[in-house]
Formats: sequence, structure tokens, C-alpha cells
Amino acid sequence: MAERVVGRGPAGLVALLVLLALLGDVPGAAPAPAHGAQVPSEGITAEVVRIDGGDEVILQLGDGRRFVGAVELRADADGSLRLVNDVTMDDYLTGVAEMPPRWHEEALKAQAVAARTYAWRSIQRGTFADRGYDICATVDCQVFRGTEVVEGRTGGERWQRAVRDTSGEVLLDDEGRPILARYFSSSGGRTLPNDLVFPATGAFDYLVGVEDPDDELSPWHRWRVAFTREEFDDILGRGETLSGAVPVAEVERLGDLHDPRAQIVAVGEDGGEAGVPAVRFREFVSRIAAERYPERFPARGEDGRRMPTTLPSSRFEVEVGDDEVVVEGRGWGHGVGMGQYGALGKARRGLAYDEILASYYEGLTPVRPDDVPDRVRVGLSAPGEVTVRGEAPVRLLADGAELTPRALGQWRLEAVDGRVRLLPPEGHDQPLEVAPTSLGATPGELADHVLVETHVNKPVELSLRVRDPDGEPVYERDLGVAEPGEHAATWRLVDDDGERVDEGAYRLALVGVDAGGDAAGEAVAVPVTAPTSTDDGAGRVLPAGLALTLIVAAAALALAHRRRRA
Repeated sequence: MAERVVGRGPAGLVALLVLLALLGDVPGAAPAPAHGAQVPSEGITAEVVRIDGGDEVILQLGDGRRFVGAVELRADADGSLRLVNDVTMDDYLTGVAEMPPRWHEEALKAQAVAARTYAWRSIQRGTFADRGYDICATVDCQVFRGTEVVEGRTGGERWQRAVRDTSGEVLLDDEGRPILARYFSSSGGRTLPNDLVFPATGAFDYLVGVEDPDDELSPWHRWRVAFTREEFDDILGRGETLSGAVPVAEVERLGDLHDPRAQIVAVGEDGGEAGVPAVRFREFVSRIAAERYPERFPARGEDGRRMPTTLPSSRFEVEVGDDEVVVEGRGWGHGVGMGQYGALGKARRGLAYDEILASYYEGLTPVRPDDVPDRVRVGLSAPGEVTVRGEAPVRLLADGAELTPRALGQWRLEAVDGRVRLLPPEGHDQPLEVAPTSLGATPGELADHVLVETHVNKPVELSLRVRDPDGEPVYERDLGVAEPGEHAATWRLVDDDGERVDEGAYRLALVGVDAGGDAAGEAVAVPVTAPTSTDDGAGRVLPAGLALTLIVAAAALALAHRRRRA
């Protein structure tokens, strides 16, 4: 008789309580949809949905970005979704995409400390508190891309290690507060004082200009961009101010090369003049050139790669020739704080991360204070479809009321009329069906394991359970949340301690547990032989486990052949 694992969870009781709550018969109970099979297939509408499952929740946006941690969603008045990702500080830093993860580990550590310091200062200042989060996910704060920074990328594990090895480390000013740890890509050989580039925030004694010769390895240490005369006149002609000097006869920089406030004055062929600060000239030309001539700008460097933007920095000079206009400059970015390419150069010279940081922030080195926040709330953009799933069951809450304590599978969210609609996964309201566990076809080159398969009709927590000839459990492995469809797992003929089991008839079951707590799974018998050698009939001696694998595979293939003939 086949062994069957079945169980009944609390779905019926929860459904009753919810029904009474909806009817108003439970004093003080807040109306809330039931979980599992009781959630209507057309979806739920809630003002706020919070996905709260710790580090095991994964949020996937329509553009493919994935995030871990707790997630809050709200529909804004314009019909868009506002997302807040509540994560541990180190998980946040792991998702910060501000330095290539394949770079030298000392440069990565310096970046991790700077980014952690920047995040803590943002939390303390409460810049985004009225929006419900601590820091944004764009270049206006620190670029945050979630799991993609380390998933499947060269060097991803290096960045994770840098974050872990510097966990809790920050840079503090003389009063024990986190500094404004600005950083950027390439200095062109010299960083700039904060008050020169960001006059609104003023001067800081740790953000002064320093020489940075290690930036020389940067591909943007020096750069050159060439426009045709027609392109240049067309671009400047799109501006309210600069159009007064078109067609252009001459362009002059009035002020120091390293001063973003220096005026760029264009003189027209008719003698007319128009001038704007270098930083504004850079922003305007970069934007219009890419819009008007996307195939040409940003231009490609000597190595064939496109430049990061048409004019990578405000440190440039312009030369107007008969046929073309050439802009020559240095560096990429605002120029304040730590230059990332310079940090890489210093790391390659043998400097440790604390020495790298000290060279950019006037001698400051990392410390580990006790009050660095454990978590950070990140504001995310939410283009298109939003889906949420957990590697384990997660809780769904709406306005503080629990929708379900055990959400499984992918839940889709959308904004409708200023509210958030939560759409459950396929089959969530169907009775649980788990096909009897069967033996799968195991490749012959793999030894000492058995492949088993099953099919589930809805999202479940799936596990592999093995019992010995006396019916006692000897091995169990959680396989995580499984979507509807076919699933397989292997057993390598070992117990929970990793020791090979004795010979005998074992029973293997793939067991699924749904959101309501119902469990199902029917076991299959597997004979395990003693670990001795076996002749394969061709004069070759095979390990016992491999011999069993071949027998199981042959039996499964024969069964499949008979089914096809039938």
C-alpha cells in the first residue's frame, strides 16, 4: 500500500473567522480577506500592502529588477505605485551599484564604507522622511539595483565580501556624526572642494580639493569630443540663451578649468554673445546632443566604448575650427570626495582601504560606532508590473490588517483608482493536488543518487522526505517555494548527518504544503543495495550507487516507452 502524507491546516477556521468579521459578528475584528483558498481570484484592493518576510522576500519589478527584504507599496494620486524596500543595511549596500564588483578588493571596501556613511547621514537628516523612506535609489542618492549587482555578475561575490568585511564601519567628523561621504567616478587628476561644486551645502574640512594622480588609469582621465559645425550650431540653437550666438564663431572659457562656475561664452558670427556657467553648458549640451543625434552622442572613446555622457564633466575647453568643434576635458562626475578610479589606482599601488579613504577625506579613517542603523528604507520606482514572491512563506498586510500569514507563489500588484490591487497566483484557490512521487530518469554518469519527480497544481512549500525500512524518518530537505508544474529532487543515499544509509527498502516522498497548511505527497519505494562494486556486463566494475542509478534510469525509461506506445 502506497504511503500518503496528508494534513489539514487552519484554512477552515480562518475562513470562518473572516466570514464572521465581514458580517460584523466578531467585536473589534477588522474586515480582511482570508488567505489561501479564500482569497477571491479577481484580486484584493487595499490602500497599503506590506510584504513582510524578512530577508526571504523577493520583489520583482516589470523591468526585471529584483530586491530582497520587506516591501511596502502605496498607490500615489497620479496612479503610479510607490515602493519602499526595507532591508538590512548590509543588504542595501550589497545592492548599491556604484563601483564595478570585479575591481580590487581594497577599492571595494573603501566604496562600501563611503556608501554606508552616506546612507547613515541620509537617515539622520530625514531628507525623504515625508515620502516614507530614508534614501532614494537613483543617482540623486546612491544607485541601488538590488540583487542584480551580485547575481550572475563577474565579481559579485567580491562586492558582497567587501560589504561583509567592513560591516558597521563608517567615517565620522570631529563631533561623531557621519560625514557627507561624496564620491564620483574620475577626477582627471584633481578633486574639488565641496563649496565650489555644491555651494548650497557649504564647505567641509574633509571635502577639500586634493591631487589625485592615481586617476590616470581612468578611461575618462582625459577625453575628447568632436562635433561638426552644423551639429554644434543645431545643439546650441535649441537653448534659450545660447541660441543668441548661433552660428558660432568662437567659444571661450572665462575662469579656471577646475571651476564649474566659470563662464562658457559663445560668440556668434554676427558678433552676438551668450554665456552660461560651465556646469550648465555641460548639462545642456549632453542632453540635447543625445536627443538630436543619438547615433553619434555620447561619442565612442579610443577603446570603442561609448562615453558615459556627451560631456562627462564641467572641466573642459572648446576649440571652434573651420569644419568641426572639439571639446577637450578631463574626469567624469562632480569631482567632490573620493574618486573611484583614483581609489582603484591606489589599491593597485598597495594602499589599504583605510588609507584610500584617508587620502580623499582629509585623514579620516573608518570606525565602528554602536549606533549605525541596522536597516534602511529605500524608495524605488515601480515601472509596469510588480510581482512579489518569497523563497519561504510571507505575510501580506493591508493597512495593518493581515491578509494572509502564509502567502506562496508570485502575487501581482497594480495601481487602480488610487488604490493597490493585489492579484493572487494561479491556482491559489484550488484544492491541493500533489502527484504521487515517481522515479525520474537519472543520467548514468552520476553516481550514488536517486532522482524523484512530482507535479503540483498550485504554489507550495516543497520538501523531500525519506523513511527507512522501519518507517522511521532518516532524511528531509526543504526545497523552498515551488510554482505550479513539474518538480524534481535528488537523494544521494545519505541520512541527515550525511552518512550513507544501510541497504534496504526506503520510501521517498515529495511533499507539498499550501498556503492554508494542507499537505500532500505519496511516497515511492526505492531499494538501496550495499555499497559494493558491480560488474556492468562489459568487464567494467561500477560503484554500487552508480549501478542502482542505472537500474532506476532504465526502469524509468522503459516505463516512459510503454506509456508512449499506449
